[in-house]
Amino acid sequence: MKVPSFIISALVGVILIGFAIHYLQKLEECLCAQGKAVSEEQKANLQHLKRIEILLLILLFANLLFAFQSRLTPLLSTLFFFVTLAVYVIFVMNVYKLYQSMPSDCECALKWPRFYIYLQAIIMTVVLLTFVVAILLMVYSVASKTTGVSLKVKGRK
Repeated sequence: MKVPSFIISALVGVILIGFAIHYLQKLEECLCAQGKAVSEEQKANLQHLKRIEILLLILLFANLLFAFQSRLTPLLSTLFFFVTLAVYVIFVMNVYKLYQSMPSDCECALKWPRFYIYLQAIIMTVVLLTFVVAILLMVYSVASKTTGVSLKVKGRK
């Protein structure tokens, strides 16, 4: 029996998100992350990131469920899409705050899951930028059809 590739990638995603949650938990308990230089806002940021990682885990399971669902309503699909985009935006902002606030000499912050969290944020940023460009192209397409304005490329007839 052949296992579908999306199940394997989901399993890998679950494992990596588990490592990220464990890393954030350990980082919260770390002495340099609890020092006087660390504000309540930074501690709250770590809490937000753990919650968002858990939410990403839930979204991953929901995505798996949707993969097996033969009929998904457009409303539910659209709602899932916008919830996912909102989670991506919040995650990227919180990872940036974590990156800015963590001391460079904090030994426990230098573990490998940090790079996975950064990679998650980079991928989510690319996805968000892709959707912004797609929306701008759709708006331009609709506007050019209604107004008759189009881009002319030099050298083409």
